[in-house]
Amino acid sequence: MKHTYLGLILFLMIVMPLSAQKIGGGGEANPNLHTNRQALQAWQNMKFGLFIHWGPVSLRGTEIGWSRGREVPIDEYDALYKEFNPVLFDADVWVRTAKQAGMKYIVITSKHHDGFCIWDSDYTDYDIMSTPFKRDILRELADACRRHGILFGTYHSILDWHHPHYTTRYGGDPRPIEGSDMQIYVQYLKNQVRELIEKYDTNILWFDGEWEASWNHRLGMDLYRYCRELKDNLLINNRVDKGRQGMKGMTISSKFAGDFGTPEQEVGAFHPDVPWESCITLCRQWAWKPNDRMKTLRECIQTLVRTAGGGGNLLLNVGPMPDGRIEQRQIDRLLEIGDWLRLNGASIYGTRGGPYRPTDWLVSTNKGNIIYVHLLDWPVGDLRLPAFAGRRVESVAIIGGQALSFQQRAKTISIKLPGEPVDVNDTVIRIRLDGKVASLPPVDVPTHVLRGLSNAEIILKHPFSQKYAANGSQTLVDKIRGSRMHSDGHWLGFEGVDFVARIDLGIKRDIAGVRIGFLQKQSSWIFLPTRVDILVSDDGKRYEPAVTVDLGQPKPDSTIRIRDVHAAVNRSGIRYLEIRAHNVGVCPSWHKGSGGKAWLFVDEIILE
Repeated sequence: MKHTYLGLILFLMIVMPLSAQKIGGGGEANPNLHTNRQALQAWQNMKFGLFIHWGPVSLRGTEIGWSRGREVPIDEYDALYKEFNPVLFDADVWVRTAKQAGMKYIVITSKHHDGFCIWDSDYTDYDIMSTPFKRDILRELADACRRHGILFGTYHSILDWHHPHYTTRYGGDPRPIEGSDMQIYVQYLKNQVRELIEKYDTNILWFDGEWEASWNHRLGMDLYRYCRELKDNLLINNRVDKGRQGMKGMTISSKFAGDFGTPEQEVGAFHPDVPWESCITLCRQWAWKPNDRMKTLRECIQTLVRTAGGGGNLLLNVGPMPDGRIEQRQIDRLLEIGDWLRLNGASIYGTRGGPYRPTDWLVSTNKGNIIYVHLLDWPVGDLRLPAFAGRRVESVAIIGGQALSFQQRAKTISIKLPGEPVDVNDTVIRIRLDGKVASLPPVDVPTHVLRGLSNAEIILKHPFSQKYAANGSQTLVDKIRGSRMHSDGHWLGFEGVDFVARIDLGIKRDIAGVRIGFLQKQSSWIFLPTRVDILVSDDGKRYEPAVTVDLGQPKPDSTIRIRDVHAAVNRSGIRYLEIRAHNVGVCPSWHKGSGGKAWLFVDEIILE
């Protein structure tokens, strides 16, 4: 199996040639210590990894590190390890899941800000061997990664709010700082990092917690040099030093130490010449939380695609449960991503971002003489892309499917698309050129009219509640359906008022029907509308009725349900629509909230 693992690295190094990039290293104090280019290239080609945040805090379901002294009293938090006994932990199951999801590497929290260590450390008793579990989680996971050909990495917090000699306190920690010695703590930090490198052979050191005043630029550069002297092909993120510059975290420079940037909870900007990795949670919280809202398959796929299209890697996080298992619903979502990658992986692995700059509806990746165009929304008419001087298009096809007719002119490639998206999450089109793509300059895609409503102008007559604001009016057309949990961040809530939306489609279109999603959850004062009216207009000023759907007055019903109201419009040449959904207004007499304001929850408008 060792040969399989080494073969994977060699393959990923060969897939994409070394390119001109901003390469980091040890910062201004170590001008001759540069990022190991081969290790960096192999990692960049992997594109997709699994982040794991886990520890005793999962027993409380609060955020790792941050909830110490905030949601969970410090004495209680620090004693959770005495209860931590994840008897269902199986490293092989975790790693197989990551592999089936199409992930090529794993990074796990060896130690977070709370100071607890999930390995058998020689330098503290605040570790996994002091729990009832008494098994070295890090050893088992590192060995499983090697068995399955997955690159193994560790997240390690520079700050440590538990250690008595770390000189910053958090969460109302009453311990005095006087008597703390940062030099003692730094030696402790180095000793533990040495363990991770020498005993567990970590390939990535993903540092965090560098922002506090206890850490400085000199210490960051010194720690980077120390780690690289222990293992030259180690990759170290930019959070080892002070050059991150906020949560966007793209910066790589000769002044600050670090090999790659780390934008957090957002897709990084289009920088194919900078090594970077977005770390993003599958649910909302980094550590496990019961019933945490999970991203849809569409969100996950498009996050991965947008990251690759910008030139970065995606590190997608899960938080295992206290018993050691990853939630089955999260496993299922990861496997769905893996299914998509089995068909479309060539457009992700080993690619660079571009040459078309990303838009809201289109991103591109490239490899060799192929451009992969990812359509996240569907344009009306032909797809029009800039052509490149000195490059001729040889063929165009849906990846894994039908060939598409195209016409190349001096400045434009015009592609005839199918009538419907092949994949509503992301339809990938493969364009084969007669020469390499890597040397082509980035270019902008011309404006298209999109078939969906994502580029439509939507004006709401009544304001939505700020408590249930989601992403504003765009929530109605983002193709992410709200769940039965009304607080999942995908519903617009209207208290005591009707939902009235005027929509400018931008062009005249033939409309067969309109679907609008509503939520019923009477236990939370949320009712379906009594009636939905669709009106149409030629000029956006005078609207005439097109169709009415009468739902009637609500009756007692404890069922939580999502109702798609379908209105058959059957009109040609329509540019302007008005949708009126009539709120119950006040809770009926039979309801426990009788007389109080009723809610109307709306999500996703779909044109047919």
